[in-house]
Amino acid sequence: MEGTLLSIAQQKRFQETTDIEIVVSDNCSSDNTKEICLKYVEMYGDKVRYYSNDKNIEAHNFEKVLSYGRGIFLKLNNDTLLHRDFSLDKIIAVINRHIISKDIIFFSNGTLKNVAPFQCTDLDSFVKRVSFYSTWIACFGIWKKDFTTITNFNTIQELYLVNDVLFTLVNKNGSVRVDDSKIFDPALPAGKGGYNIYKVFGTNYLGLLEEYRQRKQISWRTLFNEKTRLFLYFLLPWSFRLWTVNNQYSFNKKGAFAILFGKYKFHPVLYLGIAYFFFKVVKSYIVNLIKK
Repeated sequence: MEGTLLSIAQQKRFQETTDIEIVVSDNCSSDNTKEICLKYVEMYGDKVRYYSNDKNIEAHNFEKVLSYGRGIFLKLNNDTLLHRDFSLDKIIAVINRHIISKDIIFFSNGTLKNVAPFQCTDLDSFVKRVSFYSTWIACFGIWKKDFTTITNFNTIQELYLVNDVLFTLVNKNGSVRVDDSKIFDPALPAGKGGYNIYKVFGTNYLGLLEEYRQRKQISWRTLFNEKTRLFLYFLLPWSFRLWTVNNQYSFNKKGAFAILFGKYKFHPVLYLGIAYFFFKVVKSYIVNLIKK
């Protein structure tokens, strides 16, 4: 938490202007979040505002913290991200370029290999270009005017994803501007996890895409290709991490195989992936045995 706050507050844009405010909604944390935040409130006054929930409201806290924002553009930020130098300047520059049009803005943070900024003219092209990186909470931002009118924020709690809100905004606006500038670095916390990675991505994310496919807002081909990418570049690598002897994460693996077979039993990538997975697991065990 303190590293995140420091990486923002030490920037000239924060210290010398009123362009940026930091809002923290403490969701009943058990660490020293309150003490750290109050220290920054004392240093920077009204530029840093701290709120504490009476009880853990889980993913509802995303909507809660956005509701406290006073600016014209509201952006989520994980408490494990370290902002790069001049990240605030880059964010403000992107916002200012679209301050009149109020285009939907998505900060993909280098996940697309630092491509030049581009525009997607519909949801189908957005899913094609951005893929499962659209699930990253820290990349999500919303104009205040949209936040006050959108009605489906409750789906964040249901899905543990911001995507239904994001997809609704893209459909409503008709386009989305994607900026892939690298603005922060994730600091992976020890014991990362706390939720069922297979349920959130295998069931919830793919289920949401299937829903939008039925509405004809994404194509069958886009859905098929996205299922392939999700499996090869997300679910399979994470499965290897979670099922090896060196697993240091706290993700829930309950129902993993049932979920994967349920979503991929008619998809050829599943069977290639299973063979590769077991090869990697066996190799990992052998390497660890040799080391011992």
